[in-house]
Amino acid sequence: MRGITMDRLSEKQKQLDRRRIEAVKLYPALWSKLIAQWKTPDPEDRVWLTYSANYLFRTNNIHWAIDPLTLHWRIKDAPAVHVAQDLSLLSFVLLTHEHQDHLDIDVLSALRDLPIKWVVPEFILSKIESTGLRRENIIVPTALTRIEFDRIHILPFNGLHWETSPEGDLKGVPAMGYLIECDGKRWLFPGDTRAYDASQLPAFGSVDTVFAHLWLGRSSALLDEPPLLDSFCRFFLDLHPRRLILTHLNEFGRAANDLWNESHAQLICSAFSRISAQFSVTPLLMGNSVVL
Repeated sequence: MRGITMDRLSEKQKQLDRRRIEAVKLYPALWSKLIAQWKTPDPEDRVWLTYSANYLFRTNNIHWAIDPLTLHWRIKDAPAVHVAQDLSLLSFVLLTHEHQDHLDIDVLSALRDLPIKWVVPEFILSKIESTGLRRENIIVPTALTRIEFDRIHILPFNGLHWETSPEGDLKGVPAMGYLIECDGKRWLFPGDTRAYDASQLPAFGSVDTVFAHLWLGRSSALLDEPPLLDSFCRFFLDLHPRRLILTHLNEFGRAANDLWNESHAQLICSAFSRISAQFSVTPLLMGNSVVL
């Protein structure tokens, strides 16, 4: 296991199990606080994290989401929350791909009777048939064709959720990324990325904030030096952001050797510091928020 002893793996797994139990215990209060903040009118644009890389936004006092998901979907011991009531202010939702830590079928089903517009990539349509979402509320995006909701401009693009195995096989799923423009601000969401090659993405120009989903190599989370640390940093530098918000931390549905946490976030911050990146790096954890 690439230099990782079974004893160390076992101990890390026990630590992870304890963190899961604590997350379940704290989640109801965390969710209630998050929703209360999100619903409160405020001219300040802000984003909240409902799980590891699942976003609620309030911009221009318009409420929207990317891949909304609750902890119950990933840990069945976590109590269910009142999704239809709590997320009733949603104007529109963007979906990215079909993986379990991004596509919460229970949340979609709970929201199906609300007047929400859903941006659903074609490759996800078959996965959401059971939710009962109304077809007239679904928009199927085309890469590089703009969508607009309430003066929020959205540019979908094909993501890079593919990796090449040691045997040369391509592994992954199709995914959609989004560039969001609102009142002169530009926020880039490449989504889950496995091929760290910015030349495969459109030329976006400078962006105010890029949201980086942390991944440094398969089964590499217990290594002292994950193999893709430099590639990760170079990729996001090549996207020319003024600020980087780091997410996909503490995805409790994963095994210990595939789970990225606060210690890995510190690795990223230190790595950017060494290469003199001229922008800030802000790790964002479940339940917390940042100003956009």
